[in-house]
Parts: sequence; C-alpha cells; structure tokens
Amino acid sequence: MRILLYTGKGGAGKTTIAAATAVRCAETNQRTLLIGSDTSQCLADCLNSPLTDEPLEIAPNLWAQEVDPLVRLEQLWPHIETLLAPAASPELAASAVEELTLGPGMGDVLRLLALKEACDREDFDVIVVDAGPSLNALQLLAYPEGAAWWIGRLFNQETAESSQVAQYAFQLGEGLSQLRAVLGDGAQCSVRFVTTAEQLAVRETQRALTFTNLYGFNVDAIILNRQKRVPHPVADVFSAWPILCVTLYDRDVIGQKLLSEFALALFPPPADPAAVLLSGQAQRLTRTSRGYVLSLKLPFVREDDIDLLQHQGQLILQVGRMRRVLHLPPPVDALSAADAVLEEGTLEIQLR
Repeated sequence: MRILLYTGKGGAGKTTIAAATAVRCAETNQRTLLIGSDTSQCLADCLNSPLTDEPLEIAPNLWAQEVDPLVRLEQLWPHIETLLAPAASPELAASAVEELTLGPGMGDVLRLLALKEACDREDFDVIVVDAGPSLNALQLLAYPEGAAWWIGRLFNQETAESSQVAQYAFQLGEGLSQLRAVLGDGAQCSVRFVTTAEQLAVRETQRALTFTNLYGFNVDAIILNRQKRVPHPVADVFSAWPILCVTLYDRDVIGQKLLSEFALALFPPPADPAAVLLSGQAQRLTRTSRGYVLSLKLPFVREDDIDLLQHQGQLILQVGRMRRVLHLPPPVDALSAADAVLEEGTLEIQLR
C-alpha cells in the first residue's frame, strides 16, 4: 500500500492536485482512497460530489471521504464518557452529545485516527491525503511522536493497570506510534509539497522541507503549480528533489473529468502517480569502528541554527523554532554525542 500526503502553502492548489492524483491512480486500476483532512473541507467542492466522514465510492476504483472530527467525537463520546465518569464533574457527566465541541488538539488526533483506520483496513492500494496547508500538516505529522512522548511520561505501567483512562491513553499512544512507523517508511509513504514560483511560497516550502526532514519523512517530489516550466531560481533551490510542473488552467478544475485531464498533464502515461519518485532515508544510524553515526538530512539549515542536547538516552535536536526528541535504541542510548557536523545539508552526529 502507498500513502501520498499532499501539503503546501494555502492557495497553491494542493487540494486540486491531491484530487487529480487520486483520480489518475484509480484510472490506472489501483484501488484508491482520497481522504480530505484539511479543516477547510473543500474536497467535496473540488470533486463536485457530496462526501461524508466515511469512504464513498464515487467512481470505479475511487473512494473519497472528508474527515469530520466532530462526527467522530460524537461517535466516541459514550466510551470517553464512561472512562471519565469516576473523576468527571456533574456538568460533564450531564453533557449531551449535541453540546460537544472540539478541545485543543482533538481534531488532529481524530484525523490521525481516521488515517490509521484507513491503513488498517488494507482495502486500498493507494491512499491520497489532502493534508491541509503546510503548518497544519506538519503539526499533524509531528503529533504521533509528541503524543506518545507525553503519554509515556504522564502515565506509568502501574497507573495503567489500575486506571481505565491510563489504559486507553497507552492504547492511543501505541496506535499513534504504529501510524508514525508507517508514515516514516519511505517505501510506503511520500510527502509531496505543492507550491508556486512566488518568493513567499518558495520560502515557506523551504521551511516545511526542513521540518519534514527533521522528523524523518520522505519527500519525493515538489509540485510547481501554474508554471509551464521550472524557473531557474526555483530549480536551484529545490535541485535535490524531482520538480513536477503543471500549467495554469484557463478555468476552474472541478469534477472528475477536468481532474483527469489535469492529472494527465501532471503524470503523463506511462508514469505511475503512486510510484516513489525519490527514495533515500532522511534519517540513518550507522555503526562505525568508533561507535555510531546518526545522519539526518536537514536542508536549508545553517550550523548555528542547530542546538543539540542529550538527556537519559535521548537526543533533543532543535532547529530554529522546531524541536524533536529522538529516542535512541540500545546500546546507542548509553553512548554520548561526541561531535556534530553539518555538511551539504546532512547533519552527522558522532555517538561514542
């Protein structure tokens, strides 16, 4: 199964390109699910077809859904209410389903669980995700790892044995960790950035690429929208990735017929839109004669942007305003970070 996750600057045409990719995958006889995970919920407009929170078959080999976190919260509420009942306030216990609103971060969790549910079904050859603008999508990608870190520290094993809430939290953390492993496997999942040639869009894409590589996800293409050919400055900036161009249409690309035409321009036969367009590990741990080397691809970063700390077998890596906690496996967790060098967009950390 392949997962194609589309994101990019708002207004760059991300939803249209995600939908066109899914239509083309279906036309090449691949059972395809298109998931709308953008808070704007405009996928139905793009397809010109009504969608629900559950997958609907809208064409041969093509299913689509628009994740609705509020619907999912209402479905989960009886279970959550039971878990919270012993410690809940009377006001919460008396709440009706119709009163529920999404608390901070709940929408992200529910969108991730919807994606995990689709992956676990194993009904599809390709899952195409319209993941929202860059910042939202990157927060979504970082969520499984961050949530698992917090759950592991808020609850211990003894607590889990005596608390239903802790047991549920551990199950949630395990599920999100499994999804993180799938999304981090470059053979299964590719992130594709949709951008335009405008300077601000290019800069936002650069920052997003740094973040995506920091978290070890495989970016296999840059989609340059509204351009007949790649301008030299853009080609120079993104020279490490395949750049796919699609020209500006003279009309709105709405409905499957126009999406199919649009997709043929983006993926002309015999190209497989679900193929891995660029492979390679964003993160690699290698054994050497003196210990281990942890290599991370970090494009568009200067050495003075990087801070590295070590604590209890973990590496805390901060790049500008972005931070990731890397859990080192045994026996590497007992070693110390002796040196770190950034060369040609790759950070190499010596562990001895």
